[in-house]
Amino acid sequence: MAIDTRRPRARRARILSPLVGIAVAGALLAGCAAPASPTPTVTQTVTAPADPAPSPSPSASAPADASPSGIGDVELGAPFDEAVAAAGATPVEACPWLASAEDDGYMLTVQRPEVSEQDPAVVDLVQVSASPVDLEGKPATGPVTAEGIGLGSRVDEALAAYPDAVEIESVGDRRYLAVESEADTGSVFLTYTAGTDIIWAVTATTLDEPPYESCG
Repeated sequence: MAIDTRRPRARRARILSPLVGIAVAGALLAGCAAPASPTPTVTQTVTAPADPAPSPSPSASAPADASPSGIGDVELGAPFDEAVAAAGATPVEACPWLASAEDDGYMLTVQRPEVSEQDPAVVDLVQVSASPVDLEGKPATGPVTAEGIGLGSRVDEALAAYPDAVEIESVGDRRYLAVESEADTGSVFLTYTAGTDIIWAVTATTLDEPPYESCG
């Protein structure tokens, strides 16, 4: 006997019809829903730091602190009273041709002729000095020459910097090194004590050499 297969197919069709309807309805609902908002894109701008400005190099033409023309702000040949005021120095009561001021670890001395032939009197010597004991074991301090020689420098360092320096013997055990000189200006002298090697005074003067005592 032949089997009729048409009824089962019709039943399957009736069973699947509701499922298809549900799927179609879901698709339609999904189509009607508002589209999801897109995730915002955040753009971050990174600014590279500007290159730091280069530090200015010291000028090679800058004047030295101690030179044949003077020391610091005091120039040889300048009016004495003006130089004393500019340096903040105080005239020495017993010897009015001298003025002095204490600075950071050293003494500044400004001098004019005791009897001046010029009016106003002008500076003929300016000096910085300190006790050798206070300078022991320390680097050069205060005004220095163009070669970096100053208070606390060693004699051998000065001779290495100024191989043509002239050694001068003064009264007692005082010694000078004449290290720089310029015509019509002045000379620089470095003072030390015989038997030691510490430079304890730097002098710029128009005199032949620094006096042993300026106010005796």
